[in-house]
Amino acid sequence: MGARPASGEPQLRRNSLGLLEVVALSISIIAPTMAMSLNTPLVAGASGGAVAITFAVATVAMVLAGVSFVEFGKRLPSAGSAFTYVTYGLGPRAGFVSGWGLLLTYWAYAAGTAAAFGNFAVVFLEHFGLHTVWWLWALLALGVVWAMGVLDVKLSTRAALAIEGVSVLIILALTAAILARGGQEGLTLQPFLPQKTGLAGIGFAIVYAVLSFAGFEGAATLGEEAQNPRRAVPWAVLGTVVIAGLFFVFVGWAETVGFGMRGVAAFAKDAAPLDTLGVRYVGAAMATVIDLGAAISAFACSLGSATAAARILYAMSRDGALPRVLGYVEPSRRTPLGAHTAVVLTALVADLAWSRAGGFDVYSAWGTLGTLTLIVAYLMVNAAAVRYFGREYGRPGTSAVRHLVFPILGFLILLWPLYNSVWPLQPGVFGVLPFVAAAWLVTGWLRISLMDQERRALIGQALADAESPETGA
Repeated sequence: MGARPASGEPQLRRNSLGLLEVVALSISIIAPTMAMSLNTPLVAGASGGAVAITFAVATVAMVLAGVSFVEFGKRLPSAGSAFTYVTYGLGPRAGFVSGWGLLLTYWAYAAGTAAAFGNFAVVFLEHFGLHTVWWLWALLALGVVWAMGVLDVKLSTRAALAIEGVSVLIILALTAAILARGGQEGLTLQPFLPQKTGLAGIGFAIVYAVLSFAGFEGAATLGEEAQNPRRAVPWAVLGTVVIAGLFFVFVGWAETVGFGMRGVAAFAKDAAPLDTLGVRYVGAAMATVIDLGAAISAFACSLGSATAAARILYAMSRDGALPRVLGYVEPSRRTPLGAHTAVVLTALVADLAWSRAGGFDVYSAWGTLGTLTLIVAYLMVNAAAVRYFGREYGRPGTSAVRHLVFPILGFLILLWPLYNSVWPLQPGVFGVLPFVAAAWLVTGWLRISLMDQERRALIGQALADAESPETGA
């Protein structure tokens, strides 16, 4: 019944990942190329063209929200990420619910971005007169994700970074072409200023900008495998937000300039703005290259998300909160075979169940569902930081700004995108997703609440170099 792995039972390989691999996981999950392909029209429409300032404000907001992950990463390096942090801050019940929610997030992203990969692959091949179906490519992607995740986490993280790096270079080449030709109406700083929709428009657009950063904390799930995790994880989390934020601001500005301020309405309605700009400023061949870049970015995101989901599932299973078979580690490579297989297999089944829908429809549905539980997990981590570090306030190493002010500000900032994600309810399946997310979280609460007190108290004990969590809450 204990949460600790049995003596001699294989565990994740410690001290095996450098800073590069840890950073790679977070970058692959947020998938900057996909964000710039899918989210910028939404930001442009809501802000009236103030795309650059919207992403700049969102970057500041994410830095504030991410400070809690940074501070916890210094103290509690664990594959459980939010599960571990909230357990030590608010107790096992709240910790399980946050981990349960983040597990759904990464799983949904793995399934959804595999569908997006399939959709981009279909579009790419149609440039050559080949007609296929998205779900075949999604299944192929998930098969490769499984193989790479089982072989070696260093291989999967480096591959994800290399893949995302190629797609980012493609986008930067396009932005260079836009700027070299002076954009549609000349280079302007108008995207850095409020437009007709005013500050209220920017406030609403921030919802979409913030969602572009979703998954920046993924590096925290490598806390047990990283070299010097108390340094690597905080640097990776904060560095990812800053790097991605600069990329989003620059590319968002270039896209807006490419359409021109008088073309914001067209920008907002364009389902494939990078394709449009590629044809306009480079040529038809650029659209083909961009579709390829978007496809490989989607694959990298699926790989990174599955890697993170497997670590959280492993940590929860190892601690006895879920069936121990899911915590099985492959002895020679020391990868979480049981958890990784469960994540990929269920994602594969979920995508097949939606095979009659469009690939982007599947991506949108899974992505929306995952983002709902992601924001809840972020909220809980910030609340846990206030309590966890508040117990130590006044001791050396504690800071009122980093351990109190920033977590409170991060918590308050996150309430806005959560509210706008659930209200007003959207038509069709998207109106049902908030209830699905709520049902998932309630199921997690019931699971941990029905567990006996002694077993619940053991949750978190596998993290040997941290203090014992509270058994209440």
